[in-house]
Amino acid sequence: MALSPPQASPEATAPSLAPSAASLTLLSIPGDSPEATDSYWLEHVYQGDRLPQLTLRSVLLGAAIGLVTCATNLYVGLKTGIVFGVAITAVLLAQGAHGLFRRLVPGVAGAPLSPLETCNAQAVASAAGYATGGALVSVQGAWLIVTGHHPSGPMLLAWTFFLSALGVLFAVPFKRRLVDHEQLPFASGTVAATTIRAMHATDSEASSRLRLLGGGGLFSGLVTLARDAWEKLPVSVPFPGTWRGLTLERLGFGLELSLLPIGAGVLLGPRITASMLLGAVLIHGVVAPRVFSAGVVDAKEGNYLEWSLWPGTAALVVGSLLHFLLQGRVVGRALRGVFSRAPRRPHPVDALQVPRSWLLTGLVVLTPASVAVAYVGFGVPVAHGALAVAMSFVLCLISCRVTGETDSTPVGALGQVTQVTYGVLLPNQVQANLATAGITVNTASSSADLLTDLKTGHLLGANPRRLFLAQLIGSGIGALAVVPLFFLLVPNPEALGGERFPAPGVFSTAGVARILASGLDSLPPMTRAAVGGASLLAALLVLAERLLPARWGRWIPSPLGMGLACLLPASYALGFFLGGVISGVVSYVKSTTAEGRVVTLAAGCIAGEGLVGVAIVLSQSLW
Repeated sequence: MALSPPQASPEATAPSLAPSAASLTLLSIPGDSPEATDSYWLEHVYQGDRLPQLTLRSVLLGAAIGLVTCATNLYVGLKTGIVFGVAITAVLLAQGAHGLFRRLVPGVAGAPLSPLETCNAQAVASAAGYATGGALVSVQGAWLIVTGHHPSGPMLLAWTFFLSALGVLFAVPFKRRLVDHEQLPFASGTVAATTIRAMHATDSEASSRLRLLGGGGLFSGLVTLARDAWEKLPVSVPFPGTWRGLTLERLGFGLELSLLPIGAGVLLGPRITASMLLGAVLIHGVVAPRVFSAGVVDAKEGNYLEWSLWPGTAALVVGSLLHFLLQGRVVGRALRGVFSRAPRRPHPVDALQVPRSWLLTGLVVLTPASVAVAYVGFGVPVAHGALAVAMSFVLCLISCRVTGETDSTPVGALGQVTQVTYGVLLPNQVQANLATAGITVNTASSSADLLTDLKTGHLLGANPRRLFLAQLIGSGIGALAVVPLFFLLVPNPEALGGERFPAPGVFSTAGVARILASGLDSLPPMTRAAVGGASLLAALLVLAERLLPARWGRWIPSPLGMGLACLLPASYALGFFLGGVISGVVSYVKSTTAEGRVVTLAAGCIAGEGLVGVAIVLSQSLW
């Protein structure tokens, strides 16, 4: 599919090229059968060649935004262990950047972006910024911690691209059922489509949100410069006073002078962030003094987070896996959908999908390539590498289903499923355990991201084949950008675990691999007791949330939030909580406009610190 040139003529905005009414209004496609739904979409929603989509300018714009979002997501992931989807941010940046370009060089920029060009740019940026970096801030960082060295640059680059592209291919067979026929919400994709519609319908709200995005990024970037480059601000302001013979500063309680955790807290919401604060009070305020007094960690110079990662990891693993297993109906629907498919008559819409020849060719090339890289670069036996790829296909299906229904991609839990499996198949082999988990994390995140983008395109009437190509292009761009950046930000194991990059996802993944390799017997008694207690508490909280009525279940603390608090300084948890309070207040007001603006401002704060933080680290490393 060749890229079409940008539409520079004024006729590009003529009524004959305007989007159809259905593509600007519908949130679901009507029809009492899959065939009727397909027919309605093809006749009333699909834009065909009415609007430009896979143009050179949309790909270049998406690539530029992808470079920004992959840098910020890598930085934020190393800081907090959380990688956020970038769909809405990419839409705003694409529209704002092209609008600025049109004002500066109107002859080169051409006509305004069509809704489908904005969708295409968002798909490229999302693939580059989200789908390629998730494993780096967990599995690959854990590899560095365990082995003490990086794999070779070309090997990691090939590994990242092959697995991201493989995940894109894995999602193709699921698209027609999950997106077209079941019409799962894929909330981020639906919101992205709604945002694109709004930006092409009303310039006032779009301009307001762009100003908030830019203003939040500018202010957050200036704070980061003053703190990390000019050293005019401290990293945090410690609370005064003592608790059980220890200063609150030693226990990590203070006010973080950073807008990043506050912005992240807005996106996570009040329940998760309140759970993080509760977890911080327990692990840093109640447990820490006992650990110090028992001499398990030196009270003056010991790194308490190296100990607290054990109960934190236990809570995250048990909470994620149990919550995942309790979604039995979701998993069952996913497996039945692919393995017991009823015969269906071909429909003209099928001709617009990714051809089977593309899918088979891609699988024939990428599957052995991924297995070969796993063997040569990471020491995974060929048979076990092939099994990991086959397992990841099924886990990608589950990831897509869960993302479609809940808007949360469970890559952490799915990666742990692989880790537990290979803890049995390849005992005492930590490196192979991590490498096979990386296969699942990379492919599952890419699969879910593709279907989220295809949901956006489906509502806007985009050609799914062209969005698939945009996603593959974005995966290549993201791999080329994020791997060198990862080497620069994290040159050695010492770069992880400190104030700059606490990297909770890295230490959690490494902890699981070590436990599976050596067993709990290798841990001190107090640590084993903490692991057992955290596991039991996480299981009880998940069961309570599941079994209690909804009006009570929403007040149950999140074991994932409490577990994450064990892997971060207490001051970070307070920052997250402040953001959660802001989110809760806005939700209480029940203003969709206010909520959208606050989320946009939060995204700007995250992006601002991420970009400036990356620039500071790179400047200090290179000069």
